Amino acid sequence: MFSMSRRAILPAFLGACFVASNLMPGAQAASSGHGQRTVMAAIHWPGNKVQFFLNDGNYVRYDVKADRADNGYPQRVTDETWPGLGAHVYNIVAACDGPNGKAYFFLADGRYLRYDIAADRVDPGYPVKITDRNWPGLGRYGDFIIGALNWPGNKIQFFLSNGQYIRYDLDRDRADDGYPREISKSSWPGLMLYREDLTGVINWGNGKAYLFLQTGQYLRYDIAADRVDDGYPKPFDRANWPGLAD
Repeated sequence: MFSMSRRAILPAFLGACFVASNLMPGAQAASSGHGQRTVMAAIHWPGNKVQFFLNDGNYVRYDVKADRADNGYPQRVTDETWPGLGAHVYNIVAACDGPNGKAYFFLADGRYLRYDIAADRVDPGYPVKITDRNWPGLGRYGDFIIGALNWPGNKIQFFLSNGQYIRYDLDRDRADDGYPREISKSSWPGLMLYREDLTGVINWGNGKAYLFLQTGQYLRYDIAADRVDDGYPKPFDRANWPGLAD
């Protein structure tokens, strides 16, 4: 499976992975809170940036240090701005950081794309169907994936549309034993009530993960404490996410 660019790197595998939906622009907006802008997927990018993919087919480059979107965004996701990705923008259901300078985009039809960050384009031969050969233990759940979150220990947490999740070990290149498991009060404290509202998740690289919701809100998850922080969800708005939210 596993074998710098105009968009400006966090060190590999700080980890971003996001949920998305297989909807056209109007339907996406309608399903995610009466037309407000919604995060559907994202990955970390060189220059201490995060690339956020939105429900309207646009993307925003976010400066982590400045904690705001760069000037000139949002821009359209096309084969000029993201070579090889334009035709799939409304089919992306998750994305995450990978090893060896790659990022992975997962599609609603059970396929995935591998994106080469240095070359700034989708690798030849993609998309490819998710199987137990290229993602051992994940094959039968390929079209259930709604999110993927890079996690400590070189893991990825794959969130599924049936309320379960799978922990994938990147070093062994296979799903850990005993998965899938239910997203519950004990496995993901504070998240269970929102598992059907997830539209995007990201490991920010500072001990926190952010989970965006269809309701126009977001959650902050403390990785060490293994629970949603007190006081969440909060509004996904300009005050909290300058230049990213409406």
